[in-house]
This record gives sequence, structure tokens and C-alpha cells, in this order.
Amino acid sequence: MGQLEGLTAAQAIVVVWALLGAVHCLALLSGAVALRRRCPRLADLRPRMPLAWPSLSVVIAAFDEADTIEPALESLLAQDGPRLQIVVVDDRSSDGTGEIVDRLAARDARISVVHIRELPEGWLGKVHALARGLERATGTWVLFTDADVRFAPGALRQAIAYAEDEGIDHLVVHPEVVSRSFWVGVGVAAATRTVFALAKPWETADPGSKKAAGAGAFNLVRRAAFDRTPGFAWLKLEVADDVGLGAMVKAAGGRSRFVLGRDVVEVEMYRTPSDAVRGFEKNAFAQAARFSLWRGLLLAVIGAMSALGAFAAFLPAGVSWLPLVGVIALCAHVATARIVSRTTASSLAYGLLAMPLGDLLLACATLRATLVCVRRGGLAWRGTVYPTAMLRAGRRVNF
Repeated sequence: MGQLEGLTAAQAIVVVWALLGAVHCLALLSGAVALRRRCPRLADLRPRMPLAWPSLSVVIAAFDEADTIEPALESLLAQDGPRLQIVVVDDRSSDGTGEIVDRLAARDARISVVHIRELPEGWLGKVHALARGLERATGTWVLFTDADVRFAPGALRQAIAYAEDEGIDHLVVHPEVVSRSFWVGVGVAAATRTVFALAKPWETADPGSKKAAGAGAFNLVRRAAFDRTPGFAWLKLEVADDVGLGAMVKAAGGRSRFVLGRDVVEVEMYRTPSDAVRGFEKNAFAQAARFSLWRGLLLAVIGAMSALGAFAAFLPAGVSWLPLVGVIALCAHVATARIVSRTTASSLAYGLLAMPLGDLLLACATLRATLVCVRRGGLAWRGTVYPTAMLRAGRRVNF
């Protein structure tokens, strides 16, 4: 604090702002380094192949996924290795998803379809759909995935072999995320590196840590381990159902791992910026803001300030050493972008532009989500509006 003595109020504000920006960049770099060192790529692993393949059930909860469900299912049907059952839950779709999966099921007996027409009171739509799909699943292993995920040949064989060889009960594979939209790509790049740094998913492997991980694209669980948990009824109002699943398995004594799905599992999370803004709404309000107006507003302000902190160091504040702080912050940012890009196969350009563009987009999206959900009195997700009080009471995962 001695460095601030003799500065005017305006100078002190700029100095503190720049220092916070540098801390932000260094924290993200620390997360990227840990990701690189502690999270292997599934494609690089060389597990022993089992003498006899266990059975695998893939459960997909689909709501209005007519544009993506068929390519996703075709990539699953092309898999070899485990004996495969695919359970598609058509969760109140109105866009032809049900007709598509019925047609594919008629062609291939490995596909089983569950049609849901009404949502029971007190359940989130997706969690209810997963629960219904699990009722139909018969496999020794169950993979919960989304209707827009594409799997490279051999992906499921590699995942099952690794889980069996290591004695893992819950395997999370972070997908390779592709973006055709510039703004979506920049926003996703900012969110990805931030989530890695804050959530530290590699710590899920430590049985002494309370950290849990999950990914809607690839949550693989041993059925026997899942049956020791309270089940989806315990998660029926949890927005972060993927992480909640991992938390349940770990709390029941299961072993978890988090690996990267570069070149193995691929998803395009959002096609357009408007899709991204709507999709981010539940994450921002339920998980980041924790249903709180003031927390959401605070996070939006912090996000915007952090995005610009490194550049504040170059303002004409009359502090000779301050530009050095900015150089350190920008170097850390570039290093973070390079590490995350090489590790996850994401765009380096998007990573470099994540600060400030991506971070500012996230701050604006957080602000919008908070204001919209508070005004609405709840969260709109998959065609249903859920009251805030109900979601708050059913929350199981703390970030």
C-alpha cells in the first residue's frame, strides 16, 4: 500500500484497477497451466482394452433438436467396442424431433425412444427427461450426453476402456467446442478459460477435495455407482445437473476423472449470438449470480472492470511503473490464450480476443440475464418458466 501514498484519488483508482487486471490475468494463466499439466486428452491415453466389453447405454434428452439430433445419432451408431443401447428422450419437442428419432429407431434396433408429453410439477424438464431415460437404460455404463454432440470413431471405446482400466466410476470429457460465429467464438473462449480457472475441474480426481465436475456433452457413469446415489430425484430442480451428477457420485464414494475431448468429442454450443445470449441466461442467473440481483450486478461490474484492467495500466496516470503492470498482464493473457488453444483445439484468435471483447460480452450477458430473470420472476429454460423461489430451494450445487 506504500506505493499508493502521495497519489491523487484518480491516480489511486487507476493503479488499483490496473493491479486487479494483472491479478485477473495471472489467475487465468495459473488455471491454464494447471489444465495443461493435470488434464490429459482422452485421445492420447493408452488404456488396456477389456477382454469383454461391458454394455453401454447412451441417454440423450432432446428438446427441439431437429437440426442436430440426426448427425449426433449417426455418429453414435458408427461407434464400435461396447455393446450399445441409445435411449433418446423426446422432451415435449414441437419441431419434428420426435418424428426424426422414431424414423431412426425403426431403422436401427439399438435406438429406443421415450416420448414425454407433460412435465410433472417440481421437476426441471431436462432432469426429468434424464431420469426417464435412465429408467429405460440397461447398460453396465450409462453415458448422459446432449443431442448436438458428435463423436469421432472409437470415442466410446476409448472412454470405456480408460474408465475400466483406471477403476473410474464417473468420467467427464470436456468437448472440443466449435463456433462458426465470430462473436460466439470470442464469448465461448472467454467463458471457457474463466470456468477452468474458477472451477478447477482437475481437482475432482482428489478424493479429499469437494470439487466435482460435469459436462452435458459427456457424463459417463458406472450404473452401480449411480445406484448408490440419491438419484435424479435429488437433482430434480438443479440447473447444473451435469455437475450435480458428478457431486452425487463422488459423495457416494465413486472415483471421478476429468479429461479433454479434443479430436474425440465435438459440439457447437451456439450457432448465433442470440442463441448464446439465451443459452447463457440459465448459467449466469442460476449458477453465477445464484438467483441474486445484487450478486449478478456485482459480477457484471467486476467482469467489465477485469476485462479492461490490463489496458488501464496504459492510461496517462503519471505513475512511471504502471505500464510494466500492463505489460505483465498482457503477456499473461497471451500465454493463457496459447495454452488453452493448444490444449483444447480452440481458436487462438478467439482466445486472444477474449480480453477485452469476450469478457465484456460475458459481463453484458450476465447483466442482461440477471435483470431479465429478476423482472420475469424466474428462469425460462426448454420452453418452461421456473419460479426463482422454487429453483433456489432445489439448488444442490454451489460454485
